[in-house]
Amino acid sequence: MADASLSADDAGPQGDAGEVTGGPFGKKGFGWASFEWARNPYYNIVVIFIFTPYFANSVIQNGELGQTLVGVTIAIAGVIMAIVSPILGSIVDKAGPKKPILLYTFAVLAGCAILLGFITPDLPGAVPIGMFLLIVGYCSYTVSELLHNAMLPAAGRSSALPLVSGLGLAMGNAAGMVLLIAVAILSTNPPFGLTGIDVSRLSAPTIGFWLLIFMGVFFLLMPDVYRKEATWGQALKDFRDPANRVQPYTWVKSRFQQHPNVMRYLVGRMIYADGIAAMLTIGGVYVGGVLAWTGPQLAVYGILASLFAVIGGFFGGVLDRLLGPKRALVFELSMAILIGIFQISITKDAILFGLIPAGHTVWEGGVFSTLSDVVYVLAVIPGTIFLVATISSSRYMLLHIAPPEKIGEFFGFYAMAGSVTVWLGPGSVALVTWLTNDQRAGFAPVVFLLITGLAIIMTVKADKTPEHLKADNTA
Repeated sequence: MADASLSADDAGPQGDAGEVTGGPFGKKGFGWASFEWARNPYYNIVVIFIFTPYFANSVIQNGELGQTLVGVTIAIAGVIMAIVSPILGSIVDKAGPKKPILLYTFAVLAGCAILLGFITPDLPGAVPIGMFLLIVGYCSYTVSELLHNAMLPAAGRSSALPLVSGLGLAMGNAAGMVLLIAVAILSTNPPFGLTGIDVSRLSAPTIGFWLLIFMGVFFLLMPDVYRKEATWGQALKDFRDPANRVQPYTWVKSRFQQHPNVMRYLVGRMIYADGIAAMLTIGGVYVGGVLAWTGPQLAVYGILASLFAVIGGFFGGVLDRLLGPKRALVFELSMAILIGIFQISITKDAILFGLIPAGHTVWEGGVFSTLSDVVYVLAVIPGTIFLVATISSSRYMLLHIAPPEKIGEFFGFYAMAGSVTVWLGPGSVALVTWLTNDQRAGFAPVVFLLITGLAIIMTVKADKTPEHLKADNTA
């Protein structure tokens, strides 16, 4: 019998036995996944690969200042979400309908993207206006992600949810790839009298209209399941109760006392994850300034990174099986650190910190023509593979070492910790870039965060037998 506390309007996802039905290509599963097709290109095109590098190098017109201000922008947005995410995460399952809030965040996100198309170097106040729009867009994107994830249980039967989630990720990556390929082609041969720089600028409003066009699939197909008595106002009122507010901090303290090994791992993961996040989000700005890459190079860079990110996910799983999750993590982080240092050693004119001249042309007619360009883009391939493999192995490492009866709690903290400190990496890059007036030196904190996280991970104990299998054997 269906749960009587569900509103009648939302009874669609429920089966006759009170269970959600359907698979990844059912109405609900495809509807949930289509959200990623509509929204994910914003992050790839606007935040990482195309618009933000344009903003740093063509609007701010100074690589060092551009990297500093982009780092500040992402850090401010990260601090805002560090405050909002734990609150929203605590109340989302107790609140009312999610789709109206999602519609609002989608509209704000699309509006910010469209308005970014007006950010030109000669616009009065272009830099602060652009920073404000990027901050609001980043926050809207993050809120929409949290609400969307909370709706996953209603997207299909329990056994199909991993496939639904995977379909969403695949659709999001596919959409990003389609648009990056379009940018690469249009930047090389701009239509309508535009320039390559215009194509980079107009990529943002293109994403805004993409959002408005494709978000309708999600809202038409995906039902909004919530409990009839639940309202956002009541959920916020409950959260304001002092007893509820102190619970997360009490939980963290008690888990450090009861499970120090798992919590030590989560702290280490939180630190290196901040480094990975900074490397991914500011990487486009970095190469745009240090190597003077523009639209075509940045688009191809994004395409390669997206392609090899898929390989990285599979590679992480293979290493987990061959080496075990801890050894896999240590190896992946070590390689990411070495590749990161090598990438910092590359300039337009030389590699290995000036030891090898590399400013000469080695390939005529290609998107990447100089030796430094070719070497850097070749380093992107293994760098992306090891970074994504690290993300993959991180999840399995927690599953491997956490007591099975507490796994849900620890994965909750795993997600929350990442949102609370997401500002650390970009903020560190911004600070050091500002202090040194050097983009390469400004990227050093990213490597430091990876090294610090690795050092903590090496102190974590991971037995050969996973904790959940120990529990099964004991039973």
